[in-house]
Amino acid sequence: MEPWLFVPGNYNGRIGVIWETCTACKMCVNICPNDCLHMTTELRVDVLDNAEGEYDGYGAELEVGGYAAKFREEVTEELESFDLITAHSAPPSEWKFAQVLDLSGDTATVRWNDSGQEEILAQSELRTADNQIVSGRIDIGRCMFCGLCMEACGFTSFFMTNEYDGMSGFTRQDLWFDANRTRVLPSVHQEAVDGELAKRATKERDKRAKAAAKAAKAAEEGA
Repeated sequence: MEPWLFVPGNYNGRIGVIWETCTACKMCVNICPNDCLHMTTELRVDVLDNAEGEYDGYGAELEVGGYAAKFREEVTEELESFDLITAHSAPPSEWKFAQVLDLSGDTATVRWNDSGQEEILAQSELRTADNQIVSGRIDIGRCMFCGLCMEACGFTSFFMTNEYDGMSGFTRQDLWFDANRTRVLPSVHQEAVDGELAKRATKERDKRAKAAAKAAKAAEEGA
């Protein structure tokens, strides 16, 4: 089915943000003439901590006092049918977060943030989470779609899309877009995330190699 409304290629629609590549420099916040961008942090599973394949094992590890996340399998079907581009609400949360109380062997004792209940789980079921990951909110009701945030961003984290759906609501609160409502171009987003993932994994791999070489050298000198 063809769309009912055609827009030109240079049309500025919904703002897309790749938060994984954002450095919180706040250039976008400072240049916005309508003060509709607000930078903050949120509890989230880091892209490197959730990596699989060749990058698996280079993220942070679970630690007592830190945060952990468990994938909510019950929302898998809903996520597959959810269309963020046309939706007027945030997608269902993929993760259930908890604070790590104890680590023993292959198990972890956690306290869930939503219920406060404690539970013992296998560490393999959990992912490391961080509550200081860069995030933000966009007040679409104040945005005039000038594109200055995109031009000011030195890391191509901001971009203007051609999408016009999902930008209306019955209250002012409906026009506040949190981070999970700005991932409107999955292919573009995934390409940038994969690039950031490779960069972080390479950096961590080199860091661990240097640490291992330093430890080996110290062992030789002490022998």
